[in-house]
Amino acid sequence: MRSFLRPSRHVILTVVLLAVLAAVPFAGSAQAADQSLVLEALQVLQTHYVDPVSAAKVLNAAVAGLREQLSAAGIAVDMPEIPSSATETDARRQFGERFITATAAASGQLTKTQMAYAAIRSMTDSFHDSHTGFLTPEQNAERRQRQRGQAGFTGVGIVLLPKDERFYVWTVIPGGPAEAVGVHEFDRIMKVNDVSTGGLAVDQVAGMIRGPAGTPVTVTFQRPGVTDPLVVTMTRAPIVVPSIFKSELLDGGVGYIRLYQFVDGTGRDVRNAMTRLLAGGMRVLVLDLRGNSGGYLHELDNVLNALLPSGVPVYTEMLQGGEVQVVRTTRTPLLQPSIPVVLMVDEGSASAAELLAAAIKENHRGVLVGAKTSGAVEASVMIDLSDGSALSVTTFRLATGRGVRLEGAGIEPDVTTALTVEDLEAGQDRQLTTAVRLARQAVADPVR
Repeated sequence: MRSFLRPSRHVILTVVLLAVLAAVPFAGSAQAADQSLVLEALQVLQTHYVDPVSAAKVLNAAVAGLREQLSAAGIAVDMPEIPSSATETDARRQFGERFITATAAASGQLTKTQMAYAAIRSMTDSFHDSHTGFLTPEQNAERRQRQRGQAGFTGVGIVLLPKDERFYVWTVIPGGPAEAVGVHEFDRIMKVNDVSTGGLAVDQVAGMIRGPAGTPVTVTFQRPGVTDPLVVTMTRAPIVVPSIFKSELLDGGVGYIRLYQFVDGTGRDVRNAMTRLLAGGMRVLVLDLRGNSGGYLHELDNVLNALLPSGVPVYTEMLQGGEVQVVRTTRTPLLQPSIPVVLMVDEGSASAAELLAAAIKENHRGVLVGAKTSGAVEASVMIDLSDGSALSVTTFRLATGRGVRLEGAGIEPDVTTALTVEDLEAGQDRQLTTAVRLARQAVADPVR
C-alpha cells in the first residue's frame, strides 16, 4: 500500500474503466480472496477517500453486492442489512457473518474470491464517483504496465468502437499485429473466428478476439467502399499503448497530434511531436483528445506548460479540510501564441483530458470541436490490496482554473459535430474533417 503524500506526482486523473482493447492482460499470480479483503478495502476507503466514510453504510453496499451475485446465480439467501446505528466493530463483525452465509450458500457455484470482488465492486459503486473503483489483479497489472509505457497485455492492437449494435475499429495501435496486416480505422468487425458479432455486447466481441500471445485469431471486416469482406488472420502479441497514436503534418501547415493517454513520458512525447511539427512548418495545431480517459496529473501539467502562457490558471484543487489551491502554468510554452489551437473532444474524453480542454477554453487559447465530454473529473490514487487487486480512491476534488466543477457535467464544445454510423460506414471522420477545416480557416483569417 502506498501512502498519499502530496497531490501532484503520483495522482491519477483517469476514470476507473479500462479502454475497450481487443486484448487480454498478462496472467498474474493472485492469492484467493475472502471477507478479509473486503474489510481491507473498507480500511483503504476510510483512510484515503476525500470525504468521511461510514463503515455500516459501505458494508451494507457490500452485502447488496453479495445478494446480487447470488441472485445472478439463481441462489436466494436471506441477508438483512446491517443497522446504521452499529458501531464500526459491530458492523465489521456482522458483515463477516453475512459473508460466511453467502459463501456457504454459493458453495460449488461461486468462489470466495468471486464473492469478495462482487462485494468490493458494490462498495465502490455506492460512492457514485468516477474515480473510485476496483481493479482485479489482472486489470491492476495491466494498468501498472501501461502507465509505465510497457506492454500490459497481449492482443491484436485495436480499440473497438461500438455504435448502434455494430462494432468498428476506432484505432489501430501503432506497432501491433492489426497494423502489420493492414487493418484500417472504421473497418467494421463482422465475424470473429466465424462467429457473427450481431447481437453481441462489446465485452463479448473483445472477449472473442482475446487470447494468449502467439495464438491466431481470424477476423472478418467490412471495409468502407469495398464490396467483398476482408478476412484477416492475426497472431496475438504483447501490445504497448503509446501516449500518442498519431503525429503528422497535413496540407496547409496543419499539425495533427492524437493524444490517447497521460502516462509516464507523455509531456516529453507531446513536446517532441510539437517540435518536429514546428520544424516541418506547422502553422496551426489540431490536438485530438477523443477517447482520452486521462492519466497522471504531473503529465497533464507538462502538456499544459507546453501549450499555455506562463502564470495562467489551469485547474483548481479542492483538498481535504476545505483547502483550495489554484494551479497555474510555470514555464514558457513551446507553442507560441501566434499558432492557433483546435482541440478535439468527445464523450470518451475524461478527467485530465477534460481539464486540458477546459484550460484551453477558459484561457481563450483555442476552439473545441466534437461532442460533450464525459464529466468524470476527480483526482485519485491507486492503492494495491493484498491479493494484487487495487482500489482507485478519490483523494481530492478538481475544478477548472476558474473554479467550475466538471464532475457529472462535462464540457460542451464550441463547435458540436457528431460521429454517426453513416460516417463510419462511409469511412469518414466528420469530426476530424471539421477540425481541420477550422484550423485552416484560423490560419487564413488569424483575427477571430
